[in-house]
Amino acid sequence: MIFVTVGTHEQSFDRLLIEIDRYAKENCLSKESIVVQKGYSNYELKHVTAQTMFSIEEMSNFYEKADLILTHGGPGSMFPAWILGKPIIAIPRQAKFNEHVDNHQLEFCDFMESKGKLVAVKDISELSNTIDVVMKKVQIKGHESKTQLFLDRFESEVESILGGQR
Repeated sequence: MIFVTVGTHEQSFDRLLIEIDRYAKENCLSKESIVVQKGYSNYELKHVTAQTMFSIEEMSNFYEKADLILTHGGPGSMFPAWILGKPIIAIPRQAKFNEHVDNHQLEFCDFMESKGKLVAVKDISELSNTIDVVMKKVQIKGHESKTQLFLDRFESEVESILGGQR
């Protein structure tokens, strides 16, 4: 599941919502595959589950369940993902699109990307491809983890059966 949050800033972030709705439609995803906290945006999402705001409990639940977090460039929306070790794609709000009063989110995302804490998408036309690339890494990582867990358990079972005699 992908969780998208635009935060609580009063300016709309329709640019992100239009693109995530298009992504869901083009990839024939179920409405439950992407959950969006849309904030004060005007765009009405058609192909994802969306709500203006969620409770703190609901937000925590979505962060925990998500395989990938898409967020605006505010650190408050990134902290829960960092704590949980979730991959983040950040789409900073930009003043030229009237999404914020200045470009501090661009600067913050550049800095955090240089530290390896997120993938920043400044050109919205790159979002779909970026999601696909990051999700493939998540799936490979998840597969490796499951494989390693299986191997560890298998080795433990063999050890218990053989009683340490190899």
